[in-house]
Amino acid sequence: MNLGREGVGLVRHGAVELVVAAIAAGWERLAMQMPSSPYHVGVLAEPIGDLKRGAFALAIVLFVAAWLSPWTGPSRWVAWLIHGGVVITVVGLVYGAATGMKGVQFEDPRPDSSALLATRLAGEVILAVGLVAWVLRLLRTRPPDSSP
Repeated sequence: MNLGREGVGLVRHGAVELVVAAIAAGWERLAMQMPSSPYHVGVLAEPIGDLKRGAFALAIVLFVAAWLSPWTGPSRWVAWLIHGGVVITVVGLVYGAATGMKGVQFEDPRPDSSALLATRLAGEVILAVGLVAWVLRLLRTRPPDSSP
């Protein structure tokens, strides 16, 4: 199966997200150590776990989008929406993990929590728009010819 330029880019981005998830898994393990341990990093483990799970789930989304790319045909702007949404979302998750914030509360006394929430929401909305456009393209096109 020929994935095309957009599909190969989605697979590469998915691989990067798997690396981010693996790094976050190690970081989470260190954050869960006892505070008196020399291996403890002074950050809350739950936002790091969110990063780990989010990066892994987004990698799966990217792999599925790449797998379906021969059926959707070349669409650079839709692929860029998906890439952009994933990058912005992961940047928000990384910042949340580094600061110990989840970025889901609409009202929070910490000054940077509203920016974190806006970043995560922007990334998720851009990703959703890209995925909806991808699915609409998928529904409108015929499957590629699989004859040799």
